Amino acid sequence: MSLKPKITLTEELNTQTLALKVRKDELTLTRDEVLARLNSIEQVLKENEILVAKTHEQVTESVNMYLEEWIKMREYYPEVRLGILQKTLEFVMPPDQKKKL
Repeated sequence: MSLKPKITLTEELNTQTLALKVRKDELTLTRDEVLARLNSIEQVLKENEILVAKTHEQVTESVNMYLEEWIKMREYYPEVRLGILQKTLEFVMPPDQKKKL
């Protein structure tokens, strides 16, 4: 058993260095592509958050408008119904009872 390190030739070192540099360049390009994709995903997520907030705001506004309309209809419906009933009675009643109204 020998504890001496293995002797590496200069040509082998140059070949290994070149291969490692090529691999490093490939990994750098891959990292840059992944970072660009991550940035675009983050941007889309921010845009989605904005759209979700706008959607919630519009849904709330729509519901409030519906509630306001419903309240108005509830308030005015009895008067409309009463008016319809009065007109109906005017058409249905005999002429001598119309004078009493």
